[in-house]
Amino acid sequence: MHDTIALLHERLLHIAMSNPSVPLSRVLTEILRHPLALLRGWNWKAASFSAILRSFFFLFSNLHGAHHAAAKAMLTEFVYGTFAAGVAGAVIQRLRHAEPIRETAIAVWLGVPLVLLTAQASVHRVMGTQHVRTGLIASFIFASFASGFNWFAMRRGAFVIGEQRSFARDLLLAPKLIAQFLFTPLQRE
Repeated sequence: MHDTIALLHERLLHIAMSNPSVPLSRVLTEILRHPLALLRGWNWKAASFSAILRSFFFLFSNLHGAHHAAAKAMLTEFVYGTFAAGVAGAVIQRLRHAEPIRETAIAVWLGVPLVLLTAQASVHRVMGTQHVRTGLIASFIFASFASGFNWFAMRRGAFVIGEQRSFARDLLLAPKLIAQFLFTPLQRE
């Protein structure tokens, strides 16, 4: 099992190193010119994991109110979170080879979560969620770290949609990727 993980990791590093960099401005321009293309690249891997966790932020932040309100907040977040995390995953996948790396990191760690937060606040306002602030703060922090991790993993070929890589393989590599993410300083790979 360890040899399989090591072999997969080596292949991921080769993939990450062999992909040419692309200017960040070009990627962002393409995203702004063709935002609907993000729906075709909707990242179900990012969406699945994110939506479950984010919905619990809103459930717990609304538990001190009526249980019906907490359930409604959780359902609202689950539906919104599934859609938003998939779109965010598509954006991050497009940004995975963007350079310069530090500016791309700012776009990934702050820009993507801020856009999500703005839309998320609007959705909850429309749905009448009572206690939004705590859920939004927790969700923003989670979205920042999730975006950073997804970017880190995608730069190494994991959690990428449309390239014939299995989700099972991504999950097998996840513990190693998480450890590297937590203990590797931001650097040019």
